Amino acid sequence: MSGASAPVNWTPMIIAFLAGFISRLLYLRSGRSHNPGYPSGYMIQIALGVIAAMIGSSVIVSLIGKEFTAATFLTLAATQFFNVRSNERKTLEQEESLILVGRGAGYIEGISITYEARNFLAMLIALATSIVAELNLWVGIAGGIAFIIFGEMYMSGPRLGQLVDVEITELRYEKGTLLYVGPVMLMEVGLADSRERYRKEGVGVLLKPRDARGEAVLWNVAQRQAIAHLAAAAVGVQKDVGYPEQGVICRMNMPAGLGQAGLAIIPVERDTEKLVRAIRNVPVLESSKWSRVRNTKKQQKRKGEAHG
Repeated sequence: MSGASAPVNWTPMIIAFLAGFISRLLYLRSGRSHNPGYPSGYMIQIALGVIAAMIGSSVIVSLIGKEFTAATFLTLAATQFFNVRSNERKTLEQEESLILVGRGAGYIEGISITYEARNFLAMLIALATSIVAELNLWVGIAGGIAFIIFGEMYMSGPRLGQLVDVEITELRYEKGTLLYVGPVMLMEVGLADSRERYRKEGVGVLLKPRDARGEAVLWNVAQRQAIAHLAAAAVGVQKDVGYPEQGVICRMNMPAGLGQAGLAIIPVERDTEKLVRAIRNVPVLESSKWSRVRNTKKQQKRKGEAHG
């Protein structure tokens, strides 16, 4: 029959769908964000991954088949992924009051953006793979693998350990009650029992920026809250509701303003290597990722040391 449409080649679409879906599975990590939870959160994200991969892999096939209405519908369906960010944010915000050391608004927003972006990335990988696979089957398979690797590298993002040196440092007191981590004064510990607990069981961590970008990251309040949360998630914290002196504290070196930060924690599991590794792996938040500061006090100190 002359009016019959040409058969559809489904192979490029299948390869593209697999590339997009596999990429979403690889990026599906709970990590220290504790989201998605098992099992309902995983099912939701896997379902969204299937939809994203299906949309991305179907667009080129629809256009080749001159199904322009279907292609338009698929594009409109993709806009629903914008709701993922809002839903993730609401879920994490509701959990915030139930966590002893909260994530903070900046970290929550970063997690929400990441989950939204990963669904779009799966769709884009499927779309790019389908375009390449239409040209050549084997080139399409190789292209899909390359796109998955590129997506993993793109979504990994910088970690705190790339910008900041993390060192275990002794906790000490000055003037009897002022708690210090190295040169960083954290707080005044009024209760004698609390001072003794920090002295016997506490662990101090000194964060020293390597450059202006690392210093700007530490000055970001949301970043320090994320550091405190992930430190507590790694080794636990001997804290309960109503005991603020036993929480995780991460503060800058004030009033010296030299860019260093100190952290004090009374861990459940006294594993300093695990604690340092967790802090080094803290993601750099979007709010502080591209910031830099020009620290005049640090420059003056260096000049003074050079002249001395």
